[in-house]
Amino acid sequence: MLAIHQSHLQVRDGLALPMRSVTWTGAPILDACAIQARHGHLLVLTADGALTGINVEAGTVACLCTVELHELTAAHDGSHFGAPAHRLHASLDGQYAAVVTDHGRHGTVVDLGSGTVTMRLDGGNYHEDTVPFSACFARFEERNVFIHRSDWNRLDVADPATGRSLTDRHIAPWSSTSGRPEHYLDYFHGRLRLSPKGTRLFDDGWVWQPVAIPRVWSVQDWLGSNPWESEDGASIVELIYRDDWTIPACWINEQHLALWGLADWDEEEFSEAGQGPGVRIIDVTQDKRSPGERWPMEVHAGGVLELFSDGTRLYAATPTGTTVWDIASRTQLAELPGFTARLLHPARNSLVAFGAGQIAELAVP
Repeated sequence: MLAIHQSHLQVRDGLALPMRSVTWTGAPILDACAIQARHGHLLVLTADGALTGINVEAGTVACLCTVELHELTAAHDGSHFGAPAHRLHASLDGQYAAVVTDHGRHGTVVDLGSGTVTMRLDGGNYHEDTVPFSACFARFEERNVFIHRSDWNRLDVADPATGRSLTDRHIAPWSSTSGRPEHYLDYFHGRLRLSPKGTRLFDDGWVWQPVAIPRVWSVQDWLGSNPWESEDGASIVELIYRDDWTIPACWINEQHLALWGLADWDEEEFSEAGQGPGVRIIDVTQDKRSPGERWPMEVHAGGVLELFSDGTRLYAATPTGTTVWDIASRTQLAELPGFTARLLHPARNSLVAFGAGQIAELAVP
C-alpha cells in the first residue's frame, strides 16, 4: 500500500482543486501511462525494468512483471533532437505494454498478465536518433492492436498477443536505376498520437531538407481495406510544413488537432517566419495542407512541454506548472502552479504529474 496525501491546489481566488499524491519508494519512475484495469489506473515503468499497476485513489500497488531495458546510447549530436529515453505505451485495458527507446532503435512488447514477451521491436538504424520511437496501441474490431515503426519509413500494425502482422505488404527498395517503387515513402515516421475514438492517427515525422510534415490518416482504411494506407492512401492529409518536429500536439476531437507554435511557412525561403506562443487548431478532414486557425497564448516559464485536451479545455504544461484554456471562448481559465501535467486520464477526468519519486493526481471539474 502507498500512503496517500490529500490536499488542494489553489488555482485562482475562490477555487481550489482536490489533489492526491503519493511518495514512491521503489526504483526511480521513468515513465507512466493511463490505463483502465483491475490492477490500477496508472501503469508505471521504473529504472529496474519493473512494470507496476497503481491505483492512486486506493493506494494499491500491483507488481506485474519486469522487462529488460535496452541500453541507452548518447545522442549523435548531443542534444538537438533529444536524448535517448525509455518510453512506456500500454493498451487501455492494461493487457499489453510496450517499452521502447525514444531516439533509439529497439523495444519490447509484453503481456502484462503473464509477463511473456510477445514482440521484439527493431525500428532500424537510419537516423533513428532524430525521432521518438513510433509506437501506440489502438482498438480495431474489438481487439487490441499495436502500431510500431519497423523501419525509418515504414509502420506496421501487429497483434500484440502473437506479433503477427496485420498490415503485411511488399514495398520494393529504392533503386538508382528504376527510381521510386510503387508505395515507396520518403518519410521519417515520428511520434504517433491516436485520436480519442481511435479513428485517425497523427504522425509527427519529417522529410529531407529537413522539414517537418505532420500527417494524419484513417486507421479504419488502413486495417480494413488498404495495408499501404500509411504510405500513399487516399485518407492521408499533410497538415502543415514546420522547421522542427516532435512539437507539443494533441487531439481535441476526431476532427481537430491542436499544434503548438504560430509560425507561418515561407514558401520562397522554405522556412518558418514569425514564430510566437500559441496553438494552431487544424481541421484534419480537409483534403489539403492548411495553416489552421491561430490561437495566440501568453505562456511563459520555459515554454510548453506538452498539450492535452478533454474536448472542452486545452491544457498546456510548462516546467513550472500547467495553464488551463477554454477552447470555445479562447480564454485562459486557470493556472496550476507547480503542477506540470505529464498525462491526462480521460476516464478519470484528471491530470497526472509524476517524477522519479512522486505521483500526483489532480481532479479536473
